[in-house]
Amino acid sequence: MFGGEGIYWIRSEFLPTKFVGIHNNPYVHGGECSFMPIGLLSPRLTRTQLWLVEQVHDGESFIFRNYDTGTVLGIENGSSTPGTSIVLQSYASTSEDTSSQRWEVIWVRDNNKIPYYCITNQRTRTVLDQTENAENGAGFSVESWNFHGCQRQLWSSERATFPTMYWLITLPSRQRLQYIPNPSNTTSLDVKTKFPSRNQLWYLESVVEYDGYYRIRHVDSEDRVLDLSSNDNESILARTVEGGDNQMWKITNIDLNGIVSIVCARNDTVLYAHSDREGVYYPRGATDASTCNGRYQWCLDPLPIPSLFWTAMQCRGSGKFVAQSGGSITASNGARGEGDYTAQWRFVTQSHNPYFTHCQSSNEYYWALDCEREDYIITNLSTSNVIAWADGNTQALSGGARDVNRHWFINASLQSVPSFALINAKTGMALGYVPNWIFQQVGTDTDDRPIYVIINKLSDKVLDHWGGVRIEALDSDPIDPHHQWRLVPCHNNATGTMTDEDRRCCWTLVSRRDSTYDTIDLDIDITTPYLESHHIVKRIPKKLPKGKGNAKAQPSHIPNNPRIIQATNRVLRDIVELLISQLDFDRINDQPSPVLASTSRTEVVRDWCIDVPRTIQAGWECDGWVRIGLNGIYMDQNGVRVANIQGQYNAQTRKPSNKILHIIVPVCVTFGRQRIREAMAQSLEAATSVRLDAPENTTASGPKKQPTTTQRPPGPGVPLGQYWAATAVRTAGIELTSLTLL
Repeated sequence: MFGGEGIYWIRSEFLPTKFVGIHNNPYVHGGECSFMPIGLLSPRLTRTQLWLVEQVHDGESFIFRNYDTGTVLGIENGSSTPGTSIVLQSYASTSEDTSSQRWEVIWVRDNNKIPYYCITNQRTRTVLDQTENAENGAGFSVESWNFHGCQRQLWSSERATFPTMYWLITLPSRQRLQYIPNPSNTTSLDVKTKFPSRNQLWYLESVVEYDGYYRIRHVDSEDRVLDLSSNDNESILARTVEGGDNQMWKITNIDLNGIVSIVCARNDTVLYAHSDREGVYYPRGATDASTCNGRYQWCLDPLPIPSLFWTAMQCRGSGKFVAQSGGSITASNGARGEGDYTAQWRFVTQSHNPYFTHCQSSNEYYWALDCEREDYIITNLSTSNVIAWADGNTQALSGGARDVNRHWFINASLQSVPSFALINAKTGMALGYVPNWIFQQVGTDTDDRPIYVIINKLSDKVLDHWGGVRIEALDSDPIDPHHQWRLVPCHNNATGTMTDEDRRCCWTLVSRRDSTYDTIDLDIDITTPYLESHHIVKRIPKKLPKGKGNAKAQPSHIPNNPRIIQATNRVLRDIVELLISQLDFDRINDQPSPVLASTSRTEVVRDWCIDVPRTIQAGWECDGWVRIGLNGIYMDQNGVRVANIQGQYNAQTRKPSNKILHIIVPVCVTFGRQRIREAMAQSLEAATSVRLDAPENTTASGPKKQPTTTQRPPGPGVPLGQYWAATAVRTAGIELTSLTLL
């Protein structure tokens, strides 16, 4: 659905020039969309047209939360009557009320390579429908009607992506290039303001007509771009776009430390900082200048902006998460906050300024962000205090910016806390109907061994030894000893073997990824990176018997699992999602084309109107810069012929081909294009391999060889040698763990 959770613009097939937004709150309507691309702080940005699409626990439906108001899409009074208005409501607290705020998104068809969906209410089974006549030509109302498949009921989405904003810093003086509106349109240099200022921020806009060149657009005066004066070919101005080469700039890396040169397309004029007799610096242009000279060098420093979707904030020093308890801010280990959302936050900009708030209106609640390597320092605008971990809690304290207890790692909260299936060693069966369990440490025993409560990620219930008789899932009480567990390594008995009686008490913790071919080390330990007593280790495949290690002795061949790189760059993911949406095949044939979909710089910039950041531009002038292709057809362990499909892109200083998605699809089995797209989107989102299994009533083509190896007992379907096991010791190699009640 829509490429997964995230922030989107949504529009109908009937009126694709208008985005769904708010009119006369709480009523939902469609309004004119702004030109793309558009800056996050731009006054042209209508924030009420941005929607957070959030998946709910049933795994099938979503809520649509307005970015600006925080309220969610619902049907007025929960009515199933056709023509009922769609409104914004506070998210309901009971499941009965919530059902009218949950929506299922179902693919219907593609039009000109754009996928369209119907959005169906889970309670009433009616769908979103735009009125046929726009009010005064300005917009349209959104209502609920029975589905009949017309264009007014089909919706497409576009993930909200904004260009990176930069400070342009000259090396000689470490001053920032700025523009403050003035009659002469001149720019200047000044020291960095205490908190981010729009006057000192710029973003880069790719220009199709000038290969490798940018317009450098001002954030505060968005109609102004950096301009080399036509009068003297030396003065640096900020003027409206005129299309001349004096407004085109090439940015070239000088070294690997982020030092660049900025050169105008007119006469190869180099931007530099000129110093007068008083030591005051001014931006100027120089011809025939050597960019090896430090005075002609710059640094592009990006404005730190975290994900605008839900995030988790974890202290680098203590490993604790910022959480909410009632009306207070507290700390959490993360696992519980993942289940009940108290450790999830989103950053909302203060109007058009580069500050963030949680929907409050006073400066007391505005925060500026600064970077410290991978972490953020979060500073209050009113007091200049920073958020810190101290004395066992989260506080706002002064100073100490270098203290790791004042550094926060802000990451998307999706899958931020790993979950596991508990697989019994005797039966191979998983514990629980929905076997997603997270481990939260609640203390230690007398031997300083961790004590956990084991929480079901779907229901938020905990594993309970009820009455000393049976195992149940109940409401959590961390103090109750019936809810507390230890992880103890399983050992062979005195004879060196493990009996079935031993195995029935032993469990393997399997990382809950949907992929059969999961080889990516995403789950780095049970709760947070800071619990050193437990690790996730890849179980090493068993060695073949002596003399059977040659290729001829193998019953089948499994494609090598690629090392998948997490596509953290939002623009790169947008490009890949657009490629995925263009795939129009329902199955993989015997002899598919090696390249299933690809794109290049021209298509991305000119046709898709996407501004590509410099960090992913290497190789973008070539066809196939980003591509989805076939990497061979193989026979799997069960004798089924499967196609190995990978998504790749080229990047500077990396290997020529970086794998960013990987799916394995049985050949000549019809899955439908939407199922194949969903698998690719899932692989891209989780940076893991995904396999599509043929339905039980179909058979993959080609001769099916019977495997000669022993089959595993029923379980989650993960082949031998590809589990992720959690161990209760600091060394790798322990395969099984027993759960011991305290």
